[in-house]
Amino acid sequence: MKPYQPEGLWEQSGTGQTYRQDTGDKLYRRSLYTFWRRTSPPPAMTTFDAVSREVCVARREVTVTPLQSLVLLNDPQFVEAAHVLAEQLVRQFPLDARARHREAFRRLAGRAPDATEADILAKAFDEQQRMYAADTQAAEALIRVGQAPRDAALPAADVAATASVASLIMNFDSFVVTR
Repeated sequence: MKPYQPEGLWEQSGTGQTYRQDTGDKLYRRSLYTFWRRTSPPPAMTTFDAVSREVCVARREVTVTPLQSLVLLNDPQFVEAAHVLAEQLVRQFPLDARARHREAFRRLAGRAPDATEADILAKAFDEQQRMYAADTQAAEALIRVGQAPRDAALPAADVAATASVASLIMNFDSFVVTR
């Protein structure tokens, strides 16, 4: 599969070839099947310590860097995943934002949030909800990232605020690093 990549990725490597991103179901296959060029490996995978595939390794090195947070917050693959999850949660819990946060945290981090984490998520949601309610164009722009269709029946501000909370959870250590 050929996932979202920065524009001009292969052209800059001097190979004379052009990267053509997959569409539809092929775009959402597991990263195990990612097409890999040794001269231009997938940047997101490199950022998250993927091995170079030149030699076999028994154990991957694990790091946590600020660049990883930037990828999780801005890469279309993760932004799209956050908004698709947000739509599912808004459908499942239309009137209970805290239940959305708990379920998102359970799905993304593999556990329930503690009281402090739950408060942080609630405050972040309230802030994002106010911001997106005041600027519906920004909400629409966020939830239109990627190829997944947007459910127009759901309120854009609610979905965008929930997607922002999902992105926040994706930056928790328990999402990034498996132990």
